Amino acid sequence: MREQKLLVQGWRGISHSIAMVNQYQMLAWLKVPGLQLQHRDMVTFWPNWNSREMSAGFAADDAARLQAIPSPDGGEVDAVYTITFPSPVPTSDSVQARHITFMVSEYGLRPRCIEGPLAELQAFVRDGNAIVTPSAWSRLRVIEFGLPAEHVHVVSHGVQRLTYAPYQTDERQARRQALGFEDGDFVFANVGLASWNKGIDHLLTAFARVHQRHPQARLLIKNHQTMYGALVESILDVVAQAHPGLLSDAVMAAVFVVNSNLEQDALRELYACADCYVSPYRAEGFNLPVLEAMACGTPAVVTAGGATDDFCMGPWATRVPGRACATPESIMVGGHCIEIDPDALVEAMTARLVAPADAQRLGGAAWNGMLDALSWERVAQQSLDICLPARA
Repeated sequence: MREQKLLVQGWRGISHSIAMVNQYQMLAWLKVPGLQLQHRDMVTFWPNWNSREMSAGFAADDAARLQAIPSPDGGEVDAVYTITFPSPVPTSDSVQARHITFMVSEYGLRPRCIEGPLAELQAFVRDGNAIVTPSAWSRLRVIEFGLPAEHVHVVSHGVQRLTYAPYQTDERQARRQALGFEDGDFVFANVGLASWNKGIDHLLTAFARVHQRHPQARLLIKNHQTMYGALVESILDVVAQAHPGLLSDAVMAAVFVVNSNLEQDALRELYACADCYVSPYRAEGFNLPVLEAMACGTPAVVTAGGATDDFCMGPWATRVPGRACATPESIMVGGHCIEIDPDALVEAMTARLVAPADAQRLGGAAWNGMLDALSWERVAQQSLDICLPARA
């Protein structure tokens, strides 16, 4: 088979979720024989995003491989894969090859998600073009926006198992102590953005209730001020006003906030040192941190009915029921979300906390099989088969 050229249009060098997907996928594609990659760096959504303050955190050799991918030379390519936001409408004068567009939606797509005239929306699926999206939940949102279902393909995100893996018992204990946790502490974690869709207010409220009965409970959460200007403190204020007295001094002393941007090894440490990853989200396009945490041996508690249904199953995840509803108008008119049952969330977190010690870490053949199926090499190949079907 002749060498084929794939032009990727996206972001690299930064830790934004879309950029991370792009970079993981390209690292896998660089290993594919007979495939030549080119990369066009697209303008970031916010101009202050930069690799110095929000580095993607790859090892030096991987970062060098990503930066070495050449810019387009103006010659013909076999396909174009665009993974950015907003999604630019493919045009016949700028793209002659088949065009695959990555789209992801939390609440639902809206006009600002598209760069170009909405009257040309069908150009995303015309003349062999197609859309990929990472979850069944996101696919429904894309279809509702007016794109035909037969051209909207689900390709899961993946996990880099060489990076995200459990520690041996002794190393895990030593790292927990270095982070400030004592023997007997039970650590809940969430590294998501302090935004409404992530449900961090639900997490803080439930944690406070769990801590009242189980004072060994600890909560590890992360600020994202550099990239988004989003602070955990703003969510703490919302919870304190909604539940006066709930966030006592004892509860707040059990909350650990990470403020710095993290290299991937440091992120693995947070995942692997936690005892349970909790994500009571309202709406997610995929929720990659949940998968990464589970790859580190940490069970999860998540909202049922959303994007994580695609990969949270079996004993490694507890799916907490919630109520499907429309988003507030201040978030999005006509959007979709799930409000988790707060009592059921407390019950699920408590059940993880009191579980026997030998049932609290993940492992086994089924767990390994799930992670193998969701390796970046596997899912990147699925994307490549859509971009270049002749190779498939």
